[in-house]
Amino acid sequence: MNQQELKRRLGEIAEPSYRAFSEKLKVSDRAVLGVRAPKLASLAKELAKSEKSKALDDFLSYRDPSYEEIQVSFSIFGLLKLEYRTALSYLDRLRPFNESWATNDNLAGCFSHLTEEPDFYRYLCSLLREQDSYDQRLGIVGLMNYYLDAASIDQTLEELATVSNPHYYVVMALGWAYATAFCSSRSKTLPYLYPGILGEQVRRKAIQKCIESRLVGEEDKTLLKSLRKAP
Repeated sequence: MNQQELKRRLGEIAEPSYRAFSEKLKVSDRAVLGVRAPKLASLAKELAKSEKSKALDDFLSYRDPSYEEIQVSFSIFGLLKLEYRTALSYLDRLRPFNESWATNDNLAGCFSHLTEEPDFYRYLCSLLREQDSYDQRLGIVGLMNYYLDAASIDQTLEELATVSNPHYYVVMALGWAYATAFCSSRSKTLPYLYPGILGEQVRRKAIQKCIESRLVGEEDKTLLKSLRKAP
């Protein structure tokens, strides 16, 4: 779909009040039209079915796309379930449009079909070593979403510990990932929450998220509060 037509379709379902709400959440520094997530998902599903990979090819030719155009295209990428090498080729070209926490976490939720390939774990780990903060966040959230299982968690925790970027949304993602890991594998994750392994910002953010979680028991929350005070 050409950009003008997609903008028209998005404009028909946009809500000015929701645009203001989205802008307050800082979902993007790009133009925000104000389309709710369920409507974006519905449009992405329609385009994935009718246009398939042409929808991605068209998007990659767009000029200065809006936040919603990016989100629709990311969702189409996940819905298409492309062959692995083709998918990575598109993913590498889509990544430069990943410029916010909201686009990042949508794209990171589109990888389920890629995790069947053993090489994809290494691909996500390679993102942790990229210079761009949102590439790093994409790797972090991708690892958190798909590789905290028993077979992968030891290596994943070690890989995440190599990230030292102080960028706010990288620190937030690391804290989120370690808190999620703690909820599923307390014994393996707890050593990382003592001082000395993680950067202090990350360690404290992870502890904070654990304390806020309903999945963490009161006894562990008391322990974690004491660790938060540790020098």
